[in-house]
This record gives sequence, C-alpha cells and structure tokens, in this order.
Amino acid sequence: MNKYAQAFAQAMDATGTRNTAVASHAGVLENNVSQWRTGRRPIPAERAVAVSALLGVPPERISEAYERLLLAGYSAPAMPVQNLREDAVPAGHVAIERLEDFGRPEGPAHILLPEFLSHRKIGLTPMEHVRWTLHPSRAMEPEIDRHALVLVDITACSHEHVVDGGIYAYTLWGRPDIRRVLIRKNSWSVACYGKDADSTDVPDSDLGNLHIFGAVIGSL
Repeated sequence: MNKYAQAFAQAMDATGTRNTAVASHAGVLENNVSQWRTGRRPIPAERAVAVSALLGVPPERISEAYERLLLAGYSAPAMPVQNLREDAVPAGHVAIERLEDFGRPEGPAHILLPEFLSHRKIGLTPMEHVRWTLHPSRAMEPEIDRHALVLVDITACSHEHVVDGGIYAYTLWGRPDIRRVLIRKNSWSVACYGKDADSTDVPDSDLGNLHIFGAVIGSL
C-alpha cells in the first residue's frame, strides 16, 4: 500500500465514512472504493476532489494523479479541513460548519467553499446561519441526490418557521431525512420529490416527534 492509499484509508477510518458513502459521493462503484482503500487501484484525479470534500483531506494527499496535476501548475479548488482555525480560511473563501446531530457524523467539521459559489447557493442568508450535511436518503431524487452535500439555514428550526412546501432537514421519530414539508388542517406531511410521490402524514398530536433542523437553501 502506497502513501496515498494509506492516507485515504486513514481518513475513512478517522471520519467513520463507509465505502457506500464514498462511492455515491464520487459517482463510482463500491468495489472501486474497496480497491482504493487497499491500494490495488489509485484514486483518479477527476474523483479526488469529491472524495476529499467528503473526508476532509487535501486531494493531493490521497491521489497521486491529482498531486501530479498540482506539480504541473494546476490551480487547486477550495479544500475542506478538519480542525479549522479562523486564520486558515484563504481569501475568497468561506468556512461552513457541519450540521450537528443530524444523521451520521460523516465528513469534516468544516468545509471551505469559494465565495462566488456560496453566495449563489445561499443568497442573502448570513453565513453564520448556514450548515452543511449529506442527504441521507433518495427521497428528493432527482432534485437532490442521496449523499449530496446540502446547505441548511439553521434559523428555520421550529414548527413556527416552517413554510408550507419548503424543503427541510428533520428527524421524524428519531429518523433523519430531507423532504418537502406540507402543512394541512389537522396534520403535516413530509413528502418525497414530485406531485405523486410517497409521503408520511404526521397528525397534529404527533408533531412533537418532528424535529426541524433547518431549511434547505442549496445543494452541491
């Protein structure tokens, strides 16, 4: 096992990330991830950035092909970091914290995004109100893919803040998901993508079991 495969395996172990999550995030088969992890196959340069964003390591640490691009003069995009200091945020970028206590704590505590991209995604929402997480299900496909990186406004975190038809990160009876929330006369519904998609009704008497983490304001 070379140093790149070793760094990849260590990052997966440190973050508790599963092969399935990496495969979905990078758009490859789970078998490819297994081979990356054992060093039987190198991580391609074109997959390195997506993998590094999930694990919180520089792509050149886990991909020899990506490191060669850097040495050839390629300009690297923003990198996520595990223990971010305020003075570690490069100019032209913003740091976004992970949404805590929602789903499995996969990935780094912070990610860095270019300012121009973050402003296009979050609009006028103050950056200190934005958190990132990974979509835990296929409920909103094809609008939001499973394991897509999702940006959440944590100020919309109570039933009073919910707007009918908005998309929210929530837990229902302890199970995390991201869906469209529909407000009805005597109940609420959490609905999948599309008009005729499956939905789960939540009677008013059970609304205490619906915990809202925030409104989804963008995805990557």
